[in-house]
Amino acid sequence: MELRHLRAFIAVAEERNFSRAAARLHISQPPLSQQIQALEAELGVRVFERGRNGASLTAAGASLLPQARAVLEQLQRAVEQAQRAGRGETGSLAVGFAGSMPFSAVMPQLLHDFRVAWPEVELQLREQPSRAQIDDLVTRKLDVGFVRPTRHAQLAELHTRVLLREPLVAALHAQHPLADRPSIRLRELRHEPFMLYSATLGSGLREHTLALCLKAGFNPRIAQEVHEMPTLISLVSAGIGVGLVAASMRRAQMPYVRYLDLLDAGAHSDIVLAWKRDNASPALRNFLALAAPEHAAAPPG
Repeated sequence: MELRHLRAFIAVAEERNFSRAAARLHISQPPLSQQIQALEAELGVRVFERGRNGASLTAAGASLLPQARAVLEQLQRAVEQAQRAGRGETGSLAVGFAGSMPFSAVMPQLLHDFRVAWPEVELQLREQPSRAQIDDLVTRKLDVGFVRPTRHAQLAELHTRVLLREPLVAALHAQHPLADRPSIRLRELRHEPFMLYSATLGSGLREHTLALCLKAGFNPRIAQEVHEMPTLISLVSAGIGVGLVAASMRRAQMPYVRYLDLLDAGAHSDIVLAWKRDNASPALRNFLALAAPEHAAAPPG
């Protein structure tokens, strides 16, 4: 049984006339009659009684009509759903982000704009260190990630785009002798215990902090290693030591913490968007249209 036979059957049933049904379907009457005959041959029963006043449904035809309509309606829904998925209007998008990203302006704004534009796409948000995100982007467990620059052997398999270059600031306890100053040079903290990002994460921020300290003429004395910026700030609040965080972490509003601008050259950290080169997800393409439009004209690859 062919779909065109069902369409022909529904048209004749609704018009109750072969000529009007043929005009509605934009075909001549003989092909329409042939399609109805083929349908009846397939079913083994007559679906219409033909007469001078047109065509009327038989009992078999009356039974078939609601089912035929349901089949075509379901087919149309399936077509529309497939088209919407192909346009990235439905489905899901797996998004990774480092723990400090929600405090920046760029990630919350992009997620908000995406939800407004494509509300039926499920956002699967996963907080992960940058290196773990890169692993999952390569293996397609993530579609896109908000990462900090870091070394990774498979980074070449990803597209990256810098979304924001954030200044780094020094986080000090409110009772520190230098806490009331608006800015500081890193060498002024050379005798302080430092909180540093964990070596096990392979964090680019750890390497960058060490490089800045060496450039300032000292090797920092490490008091504690942490995984994320919010943890570092909470330890500063507890008086454990000092540390460097992105300027957006001022929004954390942790008690007893003061943030001082760094006057050292190169004291900044990038927020980078990363995705796999051959990921052709339509939802990802739409996300990139907001975040990295130069990469979104066609599926990435």
